[in-house]
Amino acid sequence: MRTLIEGGWVVAFNGQSHEVHEAGSVVFENDRIVHAGGPYAGAADARLSARGKLVSPGFINTHVHTAGNGGDYLLLDTAKNDYRTANYMSFAAPLKGKMTPPPPEAVAALRAFVFLHALKNGTTTVIDVGGLRGDWDGYARLVDELGVRVYGGPPFRDRNTFMDAKGRLYYDEDANAGTQGLKEAVGFIKGFDGAAQGRLRGMLNAAQVETCSEPLLRACKDAARELDVPVHTHAGGNLVEFQRIMDEYRKTPIQFLADIGFLDDRALIGHAVFTTAHPWPRYPFGDDVRVLAERGATVGHCPYKYAKMAMTLHSFQRYVDAGVNVAIGTDTYPMDIVAELRWASILAKITDGDYQAGLHRDVFNAATLAACRFLRRNDLGRLAPGAKADILLINLDHLGAPVYADPIKTLVDAGCGRDVDTVIVDGKILIAGGRTVHVDEAEVYAKARGATQNYWRHVPAWRWDGNGVEQIIPPAFPIHAAR
Repeated sequence: MRTLIEGGWVVAFNGQSHEVHEAGSVVFENDRIVHAGGPYAGAADARLSARGKLVSPGFINTHVHTAGNGGDYLLLDTAKNDYRTANYMSFAAPLKGKMTPPPPEAVAALRAFVFLHALKNGTTTVIDVGGLRGDWDGYARLVDELGVRVYGGPPFRDRNTFMDAKGRLYYDEDANAGTQGLKEAVGFIKGFDGAAQGRLRGMLNAAQVETCSEPLLRACKDAARELDVPVHTHAGGNLVEFQRIMDEYRKTPIQFLADIGFLDDRALIGHAVFTTAHPWPRYPFGDDVRVLAERGATVGHCPYKYAKMAMTLHSFQRYVDAGVNVAIGTDTYPMDIVAELRWASILAKITDGDYQAGLHRDVFNAATLAACRFLRRNDLGRLAPGAKADILLINLDHLGAPVYADPIKTLVDAGCGRDVDTVIVDGKILIAGGRTVHVDEAEVYAKARGATQNYWRHVPAWRWDGNGVEQIIPPAFPIHAAR
């Protein structure tokens, strides 16, 4: 069936860059775009009006954790100063043997919630960099049923993080766990790459650079080359990690990954905030930004997650100007990739003291074209004949937005995920009028809320200090529960 989207601001790709057509048209047939740009005079079986909307390529979110991020509520842990910017330790370093995996129904509920949450906020391709393990048949089935596009695979590591009874962080080495985890990840790719009508693709996720030994990281990269899949790890994410790698290898995390052959054009590095370019490590020796650019690695920049911890990349503009391929991710809630464009732009301006940094063009490219490089997908992140029909219709003409001349600048400066009206993936409408088409949203939310609240109830059992959520994160104002 041939569908015509007409009357909106169309962000078409001309083979070199995006360009915008006022009152333009996009035509797709089945899962492929056949026309993008100016008016279309041909026949169409169906029509969608985009008047007052931006017609954009779907955004590629390079950092999503399908664990449901129940621990995200603990990211503002008032004790996180113990972890020196390693905020995830507030929920990823329990007392050993005290945290048990959630039941299968909770895993399914959280996965569904995360996928749909990201989808409604403008993500058409999810890069799943680590979620709850198990039930991979169910994972593939869920991707198929929801219609999302996903790159993912089981995370693995051979150094687990725990707290002792006094709240001190330690790393517990388990070489066998790393070997088995990599084996499971390879098995996932062999079994599910290309599932869900081609929308589920595999990638290897070495959890964090400091939680993986050098032999495991080398084995991961060798397996990725053999399987011809992309690879991801978190690096430059916090000062604990930075110092541990410096102590062990006498190199920065980025230089270490480069020296072992991990960095290349198929590598995605989550965050890459703490490098020689950042003032906090106080290690201005060498040039990590140049290394990233020369090796062709992609940085998954998550601006809001770091901003709420009083941190940021130094800087988005510096990396882009140096030739680093910078893409955009959300990491934590809200997975509002539209708002992330504004965060990336504003933080670049503040960090550099330059109001011409973080240009609208550059942050939009980061959410569209950049991720396609390490994915090796010239059919995503753009509206052009032959590209996949992954399309967003985003409301611009409403009282909550300004009167505007440039729709891209309006999107970056004033848009948010709630402005996303229609989401199309592989030629299928998944979100219409801001609501999911084939899923009961209330049911998905209720199940995810139940699973998350159950997670919170168990926090005192694995916390070193025995505190619950209310003690870790005091509410903004006193809350009187319903009776």
